[in-house]
Amino acid sequence: MGRPNVKHKNGALAVGVAAAAVLAVVSGGALAAQRGPAAGGTGAAPLPAGPSPTTSSPKPSATPSSTPSTKPKPTPTPSRPGIPATVTIDLAKLPLGRAPQQPYLEGRVVKGGPGTDHTIPGKQNILQALQFGTQLVALLEVGQGGSELVTVDTNGGEPGFGPVRIPDVASLVGSLDVTEYAFATAPRNPDHTRSKGSAVYWSNGLPLPDQWKLPWRKLERPNDWGSTVLAVVGDTVYFASDTDPNGLTSALNEWNSKTGKVTRLSSFKSPFRVDFHGRTGVDQIAGAAQSFCSALRELDNGKQFWRTCEYALNGFTPDGRTVYATPDFRAGGSDPFTAALDARTGELRRKWAGAQFLHALAEDDDHLLMVADNGEGTRSAIIRCSITTGGCELATPLTKIPRYHLRLLGAHA
Repeated sequence: MGRPNVKHKNGALAVGVAAAAVLAVVSGGALAAQRGPAAGGTGAAPLPAGPSPTTSSPKPSATPSSTPSTKPKPTPTPSRPGIPATVTIDLAKLPLGRAPQQPYLEGRVVKGGPGTDHTIPGKQNILQALQFGTQLVALLEVGQGGSELVTVDTNGGEPGFGPVRIPDVASLVGSLDVTEYAFATAPRNPDHTRSKGSAVYWSNGLPLPDQWKLPWRKLERPNDWGSTVLAVVGDTVYFASDTDPNGLTSALNEWNSKTGKVTRLSSFKSPFRVDFHGRTGVDQIAGAAQSFCSALRELDNGKQFWRTCEYALNGFTPDGRTVYATPDFRAGGSDPFTAALDARTGELRRKWAGAQFLHALAEDDDHLLMVADNGEGTRSAIIRCSITTGGCELATPLTKIPRYHLRLLGAHA
């Protein structure tokens, strides 16, 4: 969601108990079923009438490409005439629709998306996870500010950890169709200061139960002060590397894990996000009075499409046409609105207000999932809202549950 008053620098594990709502999980298999919120019921947000817009679903490929997609640049879709840009919702009046088509975490149970529910054992805070069939790859917190990557096997009925444990892993992302994933380390010294040297990994599978090593490709970064993976497209991994021990400067890199070639994309000064196709990225720019602005740039030539100091740009829809955003500053661990902006022009397509938003994630090209409540100690739910119509519904029942125990688990942290 929105940035706090102090910028989270790449390479540092910027996720804790109080910020659990920004954790991420990527599900295996196909994306969400493409339909809008269910008709019927009353709510503060207008429910859509007629069929939902058609959205695209990725088709997994058995042979990933060694280079990012070179499909034509997407054409922005304007908001539907006659629908207000800002929609005020009332959680208590939203009808209940279908369950989330992307995974989410309720307590320690991964639900939603394809496959069955999976429990992550133990008591360590769950930072991120990625699902492959009956197994999970998860990031767990170690001590204060540390982390490790583990595998979770649920084949035996009782969930348990596999033999693979990799220390200092602080970021994990999956490709759009989840045929590949990538992770990176950001080592820390015993006094919690940064340690020089990191590594970036690419993988397209999980180890067998008797194996002790993931099927991976590894890139050593001995001169970096921590690395953060931002996207994986086929064999290519986009990652940010901190070039300063205090995390003040960082670089965006493109690593072809098949050939080993690494290219630095010098136009980015503080890379924060990359879309699912490796076309566009979010660059953070310092603003006035300790604020931070965001610029949207093309990866191949560094061209800036637009910049904003009003919004924090947090992620993309699968087609890359829309970027979802929150206010630049976060107060009390939540945001007063979530917005959807045209990725090419920066034009506001939709804004939802009326609740407190803890996290947002694109379910498909037209729908956002958001964890929302009305404040600490109030009932919360995952809601689904259409970018085109503004209409919303409950994706999970409105329930009294400790804040941050209900979390969206998506492609980016």
